[in-house]
Amino acid sequence: MLNKKSIFQLLLILFISFTIYAQDYPFHLPNTITETLDIITSEKEVFNNKIIGYNIQGFKTKTQKDFLKLVDPVTLRFPHGVWANFYKWQTDGYQDDAYDNLDHQDALDIFVKSFKGDIDGIADLNTEKKAVFNGKGYDMMWTYSINFDDGQSSVARAKKDIGLGLEVKAIELGNEHFWRNQRSLRTETPEMFLAAATEVSQALKAEFPDIKLSLPLSWRRSHESYNNTIKGDGGFFDAISLHKYIGADPDIPGESNNAYSTILTARLQLEEDANWVRSFAPGKPIWLTEWGVNAGNNDVVHAAACLGMADVYLFMSENQDIYERANWFIFNRVLNAMVVLDSHKEPLYPLQKRGYLSTFEIVQDVLRDATMLKSSITSSAKLTIAKGSVNAVNARVTINEFGETKVIAVNLSNKPVNFELKFDGVSYNKNFKHEALVFENLGAVANVPFESNQLKLIKEGIGIITLPPLSVSKISKIYYDDSISLIEGVVEAENFKKGGQGVGFFDTTSDNTFSDGLDTDGVDVGTINNITFVGDTQNAEWLKYDVNVLEEGSYDFEFIYTAQNTNASISVEIENTLAFDNFILPQTGSTSEFKSIIKLDIPLTKGLQELKLNILNGGFHLDKIIIKKVTPLVPPVFITPKNGGNIKLGENIKVEASSAFPEEKTNSIQLFINNNLVRSITNPPYTWGFEGQDDVLLQNLAKGTYTLKLVLTNDRNKIAETSINVLSNDYPTQPFNGNTHSIPGTIQLEDYDSGGQGIAYSDSTLGNAGGVYRNDDVDIIPDGTGYAVSHTNGNEFLRYTINVSEAGKYNLKLNYKTFSTTSKPIVANLLSKDLSTTKQLFFDSGGSSNSGIIKITSGSIYQDYTSSEFDLQTGLQILELRIPNGGAGPSYDYMSINKIDVLSTDTFDTPKNRLIVFPIPSKNGIFNLNRIINWKVYNILGIKIAEGKGVEINLSSFSKGLYILKAEKEIAKSLLFY
Repeated sequence: MLNKKSIFQLLLILFISFTIYAQDYPFHLPNTITETLDIITSEKEVFNNKIIGYNIQGFKTKTQKDFLKLVDPVTLRFPHGVWANFYKWQTDGYQDDAYDNLDHQDALDIFVKSFKGDIDGIADLNTEKKAVFNGKGYDMMWTYSINFDDGQSSVARAKKDIGLGLEVKAIELGNEHFWRNQRSLRTETPEMFLAAATEVSQALKAEFPDIKLSLPLSWRRSHESYNNTIKGDGGFFDAISLHKYIGADPDIPGESNNAYSTILTARLQLEEDANWVRSFAPGKPIWLTEWGVNAGNNDVVHAAACLGMADVYLFMSENQDIYERANWFIFNRVLNAMVVLDSHKEPLYPLQKRGYLSTFEIVQDVLRDATMLKSSITSSAKLTIAKGSVNAVNARVTINEFGETKVIAVNLSNKPVNFELKFDGVSYNKNFKHEALVFENLGAVANVPFESNQLKLIKEGIGIITLPPLSVSKISKIYYDDSISLIEGVVEAENFKKGGQGVGFFDTTSDNTFSDGLDTDGVDVGTINNITFVGDTQNAEWLKYDVNVLEEGSYDFEFIYTAQNTNASISVEIENTLAFDNFILPQTGSTSEFKSIIKLDIPLTKGLQELKLNILNGGFHLDKIIIKKVTPLVPPVFITPKNGGNIKLGENIKVEASSAFPEEKTNSIQLFINNNLVRSITNPPYTWGFEGQDDVLLQNLAKGTYTLKLVLTNDRNKIAETSINVLSNDYPTQPFNGNTHSIPGTIQLEDYDSGGQGIAYSDSTLGNAGGVYRNDDVDIIPDGTGYAVSHTNGNEFLRYTINVSEAGKYNLKLNYKTFSTTSKPIVANLLSKDLSTTKQLFFDSGGSSNSGIIKITSGSIYQDYTSSEFDLQTGLQILELRIPNGGAGPSYDYMSINKIDVLSTDTFDTPKNRLIVFPIPSKNGIFNLNRIINWKVYNILGIKIAEGKGVEINLSSFSKGLYILKAEKEIAKSLLFY
């Protein structure tokens, strides 16, 4: 007989064996797999963004609206699921009347209790979007209730929605009426539903002839009779609504291979069922308004499901005549969720993305707002099941508005794949950037921070493309058209645009004067010392060039030329707009001696453009134009002191600065104090006020506020500057090391103010019991995130000088550990700088067993206590953390003081807003702006972490992630530091 230990060991072995087995790859494939993707550049099709829609729930609260703006859906479907059939549009609530057969109630309980519509929230968001996008709001996918609304009522509903400013062009005639629990007495039989749906259709089309209607059909073969009845003559609907959840459960013992093979070939399941439902209404497109791919337990995302998901998107993009719409179900709720949810089924903050979202981001990046290029793929291996076969690799190619070609390739195999790209039959051998979402096996995929970039850089440059096993690849930075010059780069004078006289050039002679009649296009192209040039230039001639500016910014135009005349001159136009005029090409020594002259700082926008070179005064030969991007001017930053820092009365300021701008392009960095020059420095290190530096203006400071300003002047005599404020005072406490704590922000508790016992802190025992970090009486131990305050007793306190940047409601999160099962009291106060007044922020009396400073996890593990809300005003203040009587025992690591309001982006971004931020993303945390602005940066929770003025935002000292930039009268922008 097995004892408990033996049983446990056996179960453990079975669990481990099963886990490994569940991740086995289900197909036997050759060790070497090759794929060739041949792109036909002349055959193009605009990608239909409605295929990459997804369903979202919750549009009412500020948090929900901010989330929706952040994830930016293509389509809003409203309402959806069971709720749609019982939605009362007149009240934006739940329908409950005599038609209700009550069979649905269990399924609807969650909606009845939790949701009351949301139409007003959608309307508000739509109005904001229309204000930015020239009247274009959300694409809306409506589900109308056939249970309760007749034709007249449906028309009234449409008019109401249109009156709210919403688009009403696509309507589903109910949701899944093939299930009895989604019907009312009015639609109890298929015949009754057909009559009701036909009436609604006729009324809507009579009032709104352009509206398209879809009929929900079931893919289940047991519903064949139902489908045949409700389709009627097929004339009252325009499309078929299909809900298809593709998947299988690999956690069933012995079924993992079958499950994973089903999921990896998901496109075959969709195709089979779509073909079946279309047999009831031949020729009508599919609206896949609910769909998903999963593998068993919905709490876990499997890599197999991510791969199958990506492949289905490619399949739909290949069949846009069939798949007119597709909405992943549901982005931010339990089923197929793309983000991690909290206990209330709302997105959990800080946001985390699941494997579905990591996959979807690649799909959206390549396909959204792009034009697909027709292609054919030749695969040496296939995945074969009873339903058919799919290629081991499937791929799609797009080109975007900026002329960049991208490839998305899904490697469904467990082998690396040699992937060859061809354009019009010719192998591509130029630059590319290959990134991939790579899965270790077919099993569970870990959740990751929302802002994190899950793509692994596989290769950048030229050469062989190898797709990693079990991966979704994005291959970008592809520019295959040699007739388009990449900028920055070189425009060879002789590579003018094709099309002949009046299109690519205008030349006053009908023949090439350098070729003795051999050339007939008229442009005078010659060769000297192996240099090919355009010469014999005459007044009023011009040349055009197709260029692709890869990054927005300022550029230098360097002309390589020879000039016989003393007054040779040109002008340059970009997209029919004059970039610069009357630019003189000074006379050179001879016609064979090519020289250089540069026109500085010409702003260029990103994308495909036409460059026109006008010859104002001829008599020169032009070899080429070298167009180089100007290094953006970025302001220097203060290392010390910090903004809002304190200098003790009568002491000196020590200033250290750093600069990300190239040293060789820097003329000087100057420091000013209250607009008085301290000293100019031409070479690093950039320090003032240190020993041996006789900076009198920084010495023996009187009481007051001082503005320090760094001014960088570059080699073109342009400037960038940064300013901070510091204070000199005689307040009782002074910030530790002079560094005021910025709020919102985090404070390490060991960094309490200087000032001594009874002033900056109160500790009931002499000496530092931990013996580390500081020599005061506060007991500090090495623990937590570095150091922690320990051996705490009642009536002890710690004080901190804080600088609140924004007024509003805040809370305090206190990181602590305790072994007590009864919670300890804690209190926080706000004091004036002279300590003369005190205001209580919050008081938790403790003593309970379920709240306060209480042991939740192991007593040796740090955890968080969150206070009640309190108000803070801007400016310098003293925060006091006090331990009341009975509060002895816990150790405290740090506290975070957070603004409660979640960040609102206020409106939507659009290319027409000309504030330019680059690079996005940034590898070093430094972002450049195209003009000087006052800016603020927030994290995803709406906490302001930095602010300043200038043309650089330096987040290098912060953790990598997603941040939001806000500037006065500007659109909010995302900053990705990775």
